[in-house]
Amino acid sequence: MMKEKVKKSPINTLIFSSSLNDSEQVASHLKNMGIPIRHKVVADSEQLKESLDTQHWQQAVFIDELENLPIKQALKQLKAQPVVVPGVLLSNDYDEEKRFELIAQGLKDYIPAKSLDLLAMIVKRDQQLVDSIQSLEQANKIVYETNKRNELLLDSSKDSIAYIHEGMHIYTNPTYIKRFGYEEDEIIVMTIMDIIADDDKDKIKSLLKRQAQEGTEVSEVLKGKTASGEEFEADFIISSAIYDDEKCVQLLVRDIGDQQELMKKLKEVSQIDQVTGVLNRPAFLEHLNQSVETSRATQHSAILYLIEIDKFTDYRSKFGIADCDVLLKDAADWLRDHCDSSDVIGRISDSSFALMLNDTDKAPTELPKKLIKDIESQLFEVSGQTLKITFSIGGVPCSDNEVEPSKLLLHATTAAHNLQEKGGNNYQIFNPSIDSLLNDEERQIYEEFTVSREEGNMTLFYQPMMSLKGSSSKQYMCYFRYQLKGGGWGLGEDIFHIFEKVGIDAEIDKITFKHALKVLAKDKAENNNNKLFLALSPNTLLRDDLENWLQKLITASGINSDNLILTLKGHTAQTYLKKVIELKASLKKLGVPFCLSGIETNNGELVRSIKPQYVSFAPTFIATLKEHGSEKVQPVVNAASEAEAKTVITNLEDASTLAQIWPLGIDFVMGNYVSKPITKLNYDFADSDF
Repeated sequence: MMKEKVKKSPINTLIFSSSLNDSEQVASHLKNMGIPIRHKVVADSEQLKESLDTQHWQQAVFIDELENLPIKQALKQLKAQPVVVPGVLLSNDYDEEKRFELIAQGLKDYIPAKSLDLLAMIVKRDQQLVDSIQSLEQANKIVYETNKRNELLLDSSKDSIAYIHEGMHIYTNPTYIKRFGYEEDEIIVMTIMDIIADDDKDKIKSLLKRQAQEGTEVSEVLKGKTASGEEFEADFIISSAIYDDEKCVQLLVRDIGDQQELMKKLKEVSQIDQVTGVLNRPAFLEHLNQSVETSRATQHSAILYLIEIDKFTDYRSKFGIADCDVLLKDAADWLRDHCDSSDVIGRISDSSFALMLNDTDKAPTELPKKLIKDIESQLFEVSGQTLKITFSIGGVPCSDNEVEPSKLLLHATTAAHNLQEKGGNNYQIFNPSIDSLLNDEERQIYEEFTVSREEGNMTLFYQPMMSLKGSSSKQYMCYFRYQLKGGGWGLGEDIFHIFEKVGIDAEIDKITFKHALKVLAKDKAENNNNKLFLALSPNTLLRDDLENWLQKLITASGINSDNLILTLKGHTAQTYLKKVIELKASLKKLGVPFCLSGIETNNGELVRSIKPQYVSFAPTFIATLKEHGSEKVQPVVNAASEAEAKTVITNLEDASTLAQIWPLGIDFVMGNYVSKPITKLNYDFADSDF
């Protein structure tokens, strides 16, 4: 297997020269020698100051000394850079005797101007040195941060821990001080012999000697002695250590009576993240496996969330590991306070938490929406500075699919990371079965609908149909609508096609039918006689129990069956022609009229085959009429007449179009010219101008 070459970052290089040509020649040669540089030419102190203010530099090359910017002054200004900037002087008047003097001023080297190959070797050498210095500084920083964290862990440990140097205490943690009953300023000047019972002083000496000889951890049960003189039996464990850069031994004192309790606590501690106090990753994954298994066996809802702290890498670079650990602890505490006690929290990575909701009736978006909103008003203290943080939350339902638990966590993580790439401070619910069916644009539309559905923001609108033949029938086309992000009521683009792809079109029909029948039942109780046209989706059409289902709904509602007209798109009817003919026969038994909707000018044979009670033409009907005249549309109107179907023109927008429609013998028209969709069945048909 071939190893991929690591691409080196360009070396930011300042070239000090009054000649742009000489500078470009040097830069070009270095690049040809395989040294990636990004250079800038400096000719005076003002240009140098501007360059240092806007960029960090890693290398300086002087082509002779500038008259208005001495090398000594330039090197002094370069010292303000966060890392050392090696400088090399190329001289057209090279003098070996000046080399010592110039290097003493701070240059890394001084060579003839024509020795460009040598310059390349020097730059490589200097950059290796710079890399080493930076690595050392980074290592020292890590050591410092690690020591700081270790001290925090020691101070918070429940074990009695002390560091002993030449028999004297040089550090004792609060638990140790409490166990022996001394004040901190007392015990720090005491020897190890002062806390051992008289009978076991020789034993502790032997134990210390054995540890020094073997260099390994040794232990023995001895009697300790408290400040009050009380003696107690404990396991004294001694091991080699370094404290404050000094070789010493660590003393761990563990009461014998605490051993069983300790084993229990050790098991608990092994499952806890020591920084935040929540479950660590292995323990959470174990809980996740059990929860998903239980959820699927009991058919109870369960939801997994992955919560990422936005910009955490920036915080860690700015404040350091130890201070960011405090931030993580505070964030974990905040999450506990804002979740139910039954919710399980785990730390999954440096910057992320996982949250498991078991047997919940909450909508998947309810909790993340609340957390995103509430965290905005929370102030955190980091390194003495006040900080506001935001979350990116990916969620995934666990009970409605057969995806492995580890994959569920991966899906939630992917969703959170995708949000962070878009700026964070948001949430997204990943549905494994849905996300594989929809493209990005469809997924966004579906997610908008899902939020509205979970919040109960769905309704029906009704658009009245006006008779052109003096019929007293009061008819409305019924439309399903939900609340959009902007606050208005409407539909996402091609949403019904999305419903079909996801497989919930029949479910939406159930919601629509039940609500519409309630409206008709109320309408009947108020002695009205309005009729509603309701659309059938493909998956509702394919229900084996469709006739029985409709009969139960109509009977339960108590409405007159002919006040409900079922509509089906023409292209769907063409696909399932046999099924539609059977449906029409079933509806006839129930007394429910049937309407073919979206009928195009070339659908005459379809109308003759099905013989519906109503034919509703597609919006393109009017455009065809205007462009080609009545000859183009008359055949399909005739087909409807032959089938004894009443005809409906949709999308009527103006009076001039109405004048063209009138001679065709159309029964009903609807559109914004008649009335926009309204929220109640209260259109005044008598007040119409038709």
